[in-house]
Amino acid sequence: MTSRRKSGFALVITLTLLALLVLALYALSALSKVGSEVAAMSIYQTQARQNALLGLHQALGELQHYAGGDGVITGMAGITGVPAGAGNPARHWCGVWASNGQFLRWLASGASGATIPPLTGADAIELVSTNSLNSDVTDREHVSVLRLPVAITAGDGRNLMQGGSAYWLGDEGVKLSLVIPDAEAVAAGIKHAIDKQFTGIAPDNPTLAKLLLYEQLSLVGATTVQRQGGFHSHARTHYQLQLNGAGLKAGALNVNSSSVRYWTGVGATFTRLNPTAGASLSHTGFGAAAAALSGRPFLDVDGFLAGISTYLTNAGISPGEFDATMRPWFTTRSDTFRIRAYGDAFNPADPAQNEATAWCEAIVQRVKDSPSATTGRFVISGFRWLGPDDI
Repeated sequence: MTSRRKSGFALVITLTLLALLVLALYALSALSKVGSEVAAMSIYQTQARQNALLGLHQALGELQHYAGGDGVITGMAGITGVPAGAGNPARHWCGVWASNGQFLRWLASGASGATIPPLTGADAIELVSTNSLNSDVTDREHVSVLRLPVAITAGDGRNLMQGGSAYWLGDEGVKLSLVIPDAEAVAAGIKHAIDKQFTGIAPDNPTLAKLLLYEQLSLVGATTVQRQGGFHSHARTHYQLQLNGAGLKAGALNVNSSSVRYWTGVGATFTRLNPTAGASLSHTGFGAAAAALSGRPFLDVDGFLAGISTYLTNAGISPGEFDATMRPWFTTRSDTFRIRAYGDAFNPADPAQNEATAWCEAIVQRVKDSPSATTGRFVISGFRWLGPDDI
């Protein structure tokens, strides 16, 4: 009897050990599978980031090629007739023109020639959307571009799809500057009237100088709604490269914009700089009048000032006084730009399966190596990776 009990107990122990062994093998197999999947996802994410960086460098190359020289004009696509309001995802594309007005390039992926392609198909990618702007409305239009395929050439000559990339360049000069250091300002001590958009935030608030990004506005009390509303009309700082070798000046205002929100802030800035003359100026009325001017893009500041003179006269403002106050701030080109780039990675076994996505953003600035140079070069002054919540 004792022998049978021992045998039975041994059998139970053996079966238990076998069960534990099978469980351990299953766990190791599952762990190995998870590890492989994690490794694969890491590879896909790295590839997506590389494709996003590819888009960033393509954008930088286009910007250098078309806007590196002194004699070009830049501005938002709205000045060419792209209407305001929802469903116009190219309104805030940046365009480049030669000094004689000849169109050169839209600085966005998928652009070819002056005609803006349809941006509603499967290849359309939103690079500035709800989390940056809230709803798609006037002066808060979402921005889309076309996704470009990324492929490698196999040893047998076949093109193997690896994913895609896309990019958009935003013109920071068609925006009011939040931070204008006195030593770098067009006129020392002068600030833009940013409190027209950001109620309660004084333009000379010393905390503004601590902001590294426009998106940090909450640190000085701006609400999310205010920040989203000002994304297309306000920037941290637009630095303009001085042609006489005097370095960079902060706060230059590019006249090639059709944004009422932007021009409303410019009108408020005139009142701030010249309160006696500007007391009777309707900032919203000025904004609408300036945004609606025809003959864009303006090739020189004189053209804009002549165009707005009738409105100023009717509003009881001396065009000459407006000229004397604002001309030093006005320009027809920008030297600071925002690049947003996108990348994704495909499963080689199923090109329809998007395995990973990535976004990045850079602020780039035109500089010169010598005052006598007629062409500048663009350098990255700020970079960050973005997530879906930032778009």
